[in-house]
Amino acid sequence: MRRIVLGLGLAIAATLANAGYSDAAASGAAKASWKVLPSITATVVPNYQTGFGPQGGTGSGSTPTPGPLAVANGGTVDFGTIVAGYQYVYKYAAEVKVVTNDTSGYKIFAEGSTDFIDTSHATILPMNSVLYWMISSSSNTQYSAATPFQSTTNTGDTAYNNNANGQGQNITFLNGPPSSTLVYSSSNDTTTMEGFDYQIRVPDSISATDTFTAVVVYTAVAN
Repeated sequence: MRRIVLGLGLAIAATLANAGYSDAAASGAAKASWKVLPSITATVVPNYQTGFGPQGGTGSGSTPTPGPLAVANGGTVDFGTIVAGYQYVYKYAAEVKVVTNDTSGYKIFAEGSTDFIDTSHATILPMNSVLYWMISSSSNTQYSAATPFQSTTNTGDTAYNNNANGQGQNITFLNGPPSSTLVYSSSNDTTTMEGFDYQIRVPDSISATDTFTAVVVYTAVAN
């Protein structure tokens, strides 16, 4: 059996217009104009709703429960002890709230800053073959269609310094997240609170007991 822990990070990128003014004479009157700087803020809340945590593992003989690092409206996404070879869904894993005044809207990206790494750093599980995301829904199960998370591969990006508790320095994006990691988009300046469920599929070839950790970084980018 394996314990799976996910830390959650946040990055924000915004394209800002230059502030300024202009004066023009017309019939003895002065005309002034100015621009308001676009702004974007975002927050990520793990375990954001009652009923959060892992479900599934049908036939494994083990009833999944959240691990000790998972707390309501905070902590980390901690699958607890799960059985290799079985699939699980983690309900209400993360909620991303975006507030912006940019009428062009925004995009939300999510990617792993590393693949899954065990406590000794001797075994690695590829992010895109283990962890998947879905828009939160009460009907989601461990068998629902889901999209794999990708680990960052952009040249110049600084990878996360991973450890057994999912703590360390978050990723630094030099070139921004790749388009393949888009998880949500909006074409206006409406405030959004979007929830995500996670799905995990641990290969049955992983047999030793250990703790695997990884970090998912969400990036909100103004259009």
